[in-house]
Amino acid sequence: MQENQDDFRRLFSYIIVFYTAKRHMRSIVLPSPSMDERVKEIIGSKEWRVLEVIFKKSTRISFFGNGGNLAVADHAAIDLSRLTNKLGLCPGSGILASSLINDKGHDEWLKKWVEITARGLTKEVMQNSLFIGISSSGKSENVIAALNYAQILGGKSFLITASSIKSLQKITFDYINLGLDQYHNAEVVTLLLTYQLIESAGFSCPTITESSKASAEKFDFK
Repeated sequence: MQENQDDFRRLFSYIIVFYTAKRHMRSIVLPSPSMDERVKEIIGSKEWRVLEVIFKKSTRISFFGNGGNLAVADHAAIDLSRLTNKLGLCPGSGILASSLINDKGHDEWLKKWVEITARGLTKEVMQNSLFIGISSSGKSENVIAALNYAQILGGKSFLITASSIKSLQKITFDYINLGLDQYHNAEVVTLLLTYQLIESAGFSCPTITESSKASAEKFDFK
């Protein structure tokens, strides 16, 4: 009898959890269907075409941002290295970031990372290096400082921002404003756009089926 009661209590708990989760799922905010049209507008813009041209010519590409945008940058960097013959870089390590932030402060740590990763590079390599900063607010001072500094070192810089630039610094690089007002939309679309860059440069993003060990050899660039 006690066993049956315990089973009933467990079943009742599961039912409550299920319907609670189901009710909350209805309120989850995901990118709206209109994002499809927005992405088409973005990749058809003259600003995006500028980035595609620079991206295709570059052999060494660094991505960086803050918070969720740093996660997007990290993801983009490793997939760029996996799926193309280009080198993708990102300061995604928590140890790396916290060390540089402790030494240089939040506004200067990305600039310091650019300086460190540029050490020993020839003028020619720097000319073929692209630095892509990602910002949601358009006022990420550390991202903008790093992009400006990369230009001084001889590299090319580009900013992907979800809204208009509000920095107090002089902007010395090209950029594109995605015109998005929600963080999740901006981050999802930005990651999608990094794959668009890979495809537009003449490489392929594999399907899940093609990612099997046997068929992945054609994506192994050496």
